[in-house]
This record gives sequence, structure tokens and C-alpha cells, in this order.
Amino acid sequence: MTELFATVNGIKICYEIKGEGYPVILVHGFGAKKTDWIGQFIPLSEKLKVIRFDNRGAGKSDRPFNPPYTMELFADDIKGLMDYLEIKKAHIIGWSLGGMIVQNFVLKYPEYANKVILINTN
Repeated sequence: MTELFATVNGIKICYEIKGEGYPVILVHGFGAKKTDWIGQFIPLSEKLKVIRFDNRGAGKSDRPFNPPYTMELFADDIKGLMDYLEIKKAHIIGWSLGGMIVQNFVLKYPEYANKVILINTN
């Protein structure tokens, strides 16, 4: 799998895309990285265009030292990645911290989300 990088909100976000069809974005939890979606990434890509990425401060994405990392900032990173990839609307799945990020994303950018799945989140 080829890792790609997008400059979003002044940092580099590492992401991967697999499959064709309607876009679905996977948002991981705290202490995780994009590759932790291994069990979902390939099966979902059989029917969908799946995008998984490392949140800022995780995996191979930049780790700027300018706290705090806010939910709004994480949500803006998703929107920035969608804009970079020219995706106007997607299904979005988040687990744990990722689910919290997705909730904030949907409140701020409802027009960018089609269906939302929240897994083990608060």
C-alpha cells in the first residue's frame, strides 16, 4: 500500500486510499494509527473508496508542538483532507477518540457527512 501525504492546515497528513466507489473515511482513536483499521480497510475497499489517515500527532503525520490539540482542530483536519482529495461528501467512521472527532466534524461540517458510524466513543 502506498502512503501519500497531503498538506492540511499547515501540517502533513499521511493517508492511504484503496478501492473505488463512494468515499468512506476512517478516523482512528487515541494511541492508534491508520493501520489499526486493518480489519476493515480491505473488506470495505471491495465496494467503497476507503480513506484512512493518521491524525495529527499520530503515525506518520506531523506532530507539531503547539498544544492544545482540540476537537475542532482534528475536525478541521478531516475537512482539509477532504478538500485536498476533492471529496464533497463521505461516510465517516470513527472509533474511540476518532468517534469524538467525527461527532465534532459533523456538528461543524454537516454538509460533508452522509452517514456516520461511531464505535466505542463518548
